[in-house]
Amino acid sequence: MKKLIVLVALAVVAGCHSARKPSEAPSPVLNGAQTGAANPEAAVQGFMAAVQKQDLQAMAAIWGSADGPARELGDRGDLEKRELIMMCYLKHDGFDIIGDAPNPSGGRTAAVSVTYKDLTRSTNFQLVQGPGARWYVLSVDVQKLSDICARKG
Repeated sequence: MKKLIVLVALAVVAGCHSARKPSEAPSPVLNGAQTGAANPEAAVQGFMAAVQKQDLQAMAAIWGSADGPARELGDRGDLEKRELIMMCYLKHDGFDIIGDAPNPSGGRTAAVSVTYKDLTRSTNFQLVQGPGARWYVLSVDVQKLSDICARKG
């Protein structure tokens, strides 16, 4: 199951951002047919808000590549399976963007601390700019969150 998601190597991260709980995270910044987010931080916040709401459509609008949102790039059934897997790993009571930095591919890497019940784990989000200068979550290193996924809700 873990092998369905592309894992990305760790990148050096720097900088700090204030902690956010799901209730404080903004809704995905989508207007009509607009996808992605205005900046990398908003992409992480929107994606995590969509995970918290278990909103597959919102996740698919913020998850993508330099070519655009995932919902327009592949098989819908496969996409939904991947999103359900991501929801398991990214379920949370709170999260904190603890840093971000440019990565070698021209995107950004954001270090995110995820808290679920009594567990807190850090992982990396790979972010990429796509069409219309919108930012998308390219991948998340979910392997570091395996015990969150294993935890019964």
